[in-house]
Amino acid sequence: MTKFEPIDARTLSITPLPPVRWLVPDLLSGGLSMLSGGSKIGKSWLCLWLCLQLAKGGELWGRPLRAQAVLYLCLEDTYARIQNRLFRLSEEEMPDNLYFQTACEGLGHGLEEQIEQFLAVRPDTGLVVIDTLQKVRTGDANGNVYACDYRDMSALKSLADRHNIGILLVHHQRKDRTDDPFDDISGSVALMGGADTSWVLRRRRMSLNAQLHVTGRDMESRALDLRWEDCRWELEQEETSEELARKAVPACVWAVADFVKQQKFWQGTATELLAAAGISDLQPNQLTRKLVEFYPTDLAPLGIRCESHRTANARQLRLWYDGDGANDDKTGTPPDSRGIPETPSAPSSSSQEALGGNKHGLCVATGQLFAAADAASTGSTPTPRRASVAGQPPEGRLLDQRPNPRAEVAL
Repeated sequence: MTKFEPIDARTLSITPLPPVRWLVPDLLSGGLSMLSGGSKIGKSWLCLWLCLQLAKGGELWGRPLRAQAVLYLCLEDTYARIQNRLFRLSEEEMPDNLYFQTACEGLGHGLEEQIEQFLAVRPDTGLVVIDTLQKVRTGDANGNVYACDYRDMSALKSLADRHNIGILLVHHQRKDRTDDPFDDISGSVALMGGADTSWVLRRRRMSLNAQLHVTGRDMESRALDLRWEDCRWELEQEETSEELARKAVPACVWAVADFVKQQKFWQGTATELLAAAGISDLQPNQLTRKLVEFYPTDLAPLGIRCESHRTANARQLRLWYDGDGANDDKTGTPPDSRGIPETPSAPSSSSQEALGGNKHGLCVATGQLFAAADAASTGSTPTPRRASVAGQPPEGRLLDQRPNPRAEVAL
């Protein structure tokens, strides 16, 4: 029976605990891990190269590895195929602490005991690879896929944690490819949920390039661009989750951010914004949607504020820069409520000259407010804007104050 002995927070906070055991620094930790990918795309070659480098204390993708014993259960291969692959991977003398097995018992039917027997003989073992997971599964007569997945993952994770080793499962992917590579893993969500680390290898058929997506409980998610050379996956580029998130932001969003930082304050339609910021090949409604989508995560932290309101003719956008997100409330105050005259006179010739004939919105630095611009478009007398007072937002609607910023994106 499992002992039920809760530990209090104070005792836990002063109790030294062993650090995470890294098999491959920042990529593969101890515990239960999974490598999934399509059929015949190089998963077994990757596993064999990993095992070989671990056994001899080599390196993997620029990361030094500590030499340790490795057990590789090649359950879909023969010894002749393994030998041939070893010859193609290296001409050096092979390590004697890398072991292979081509047959074993199933989970819950003796596999755990067989692995523990091996660990008793080689207590320096750091990694056990099971290629593939499906070969050691026994199924569930009740047909409950989630329960079966959860049971198998729990048994293997318990074994890995109990002996402080890493167990790497090789698994297949669904045929239908999704935007999220981790959604491609065949089976229920219990498989990924039960793994401490998940690797997903994506490669287009017949291509020499692939991408390895990595995520886990004890590491930052990242993506590695790999290239197939001499039967090995060589690293070409590596990006962290932060770098990947920044890369996912469209160029038009960064263009607008740079433009607003330079102008300090700008108002106009999305069509005018496209021209003013020098953005081409994009429709106005697409720009508005992108600004709304990436405003909370990428524009607001930079100090870019955005307000939207509708005039008689079109929806107007007001954007201003408040200094790298200096305002704690993340809303800021538009510059036209900071002491700028409420009802400006018509622009002088010097003001128009300062504008440089720019028809793509107006900059507050010239002294020409947008109420005048609105009036010019309708032919009516400009209506003074209501100044911001304590407890009241300025006229218009701040995008970052709306419960659902996606609700109004159409121009």
